[in-house]
Amino acid sequence: MKLMAFVGSPRKGSNTDILIDKVIAGARSKADIEVKKIYIYDAHINYCNGCGAHTVFGGGKACPLKDDMAGILKRMQEADGFIFGSPNHGRTISAGMTNFFARMMPLLKMHVERDDADNIIHAEARPLIRGKKAVIVVSQGDFSPSSSALVLLVMQANLRDFQLRQVGEVFSTGNLQRAQVTDKQNDLNQAFGAGVRLVTA
Repeated sequence: MKLMAFVGSPRKGSNTDILIDKVIAGARSKADIEVKKIYIYDAHINYCNGCGAHTVFGGGKACPLKDDMAGILKRMQEADGFIFGSPNHGRTISAGMTNFFARMMPLLKMHVERDDADNIIHAEARPLIRGKKAVIVVSQGDFSPSSSALVLLVMQANLRDFQLRQVGEVFSTGNLQRAQVTDKQNDLNQAFGAGVRLVTA
C-alpha cells in the first residue's frame, strides 16, 4: 500500500509532524506500506497564480508552473491514501497548505457536455484521485476547540472537492510549545488509531 503524507507546518519535528508520524505508525502496525512524506515548506512549490489553465475554459492544459508539483501530482495518482496535516495559523490552515490544495487543482478534471450551439449544458468533476482514503491532522496552540472550526471545515471541504474518503481526523489543542504533543498520550493514541483506519477502513 502506498501512502503520502503532507506536512503543512514550517516546523519539522514539532506537533503536526509528530502527529503525522503517529498516524504513519498506526498504518504500519496493520499493513506493509510505502510512505512518501513531503514537507510542503521544503518542497519547491510555487504559488498558484489562478491562471485557470487546467479548467474547462482554459482548455484543460497542464499547469504552466515548473516546480516539484508535477511529480507530486503524479505520485498522488499512484498512491492509495493520504495524510494532510496543518497547524492552525490565524484560525485557518497554514499558507503552505492553502497553496498546496490550490496546486492540486489539475487533479480535478471536468467532463463537459455541450449543446449544438456549444453552450455548456452539463459539467461533472471527475478527480483523478477520487475514492482514495485520507486522514486530517490539525494541531493548535489555543486550548479552545472552536478556534479550529474553520481549519477543519477548509480541510474537509478540500477533501470533498477531490472526492477523497475521509477515514480519520486527528485534532490536538493546547500545543503552545514545540513538540508539546509528545506528552499527550490521548492525542497520540488518536493519531495511531487514525493510521489504523487509513489501511483497514
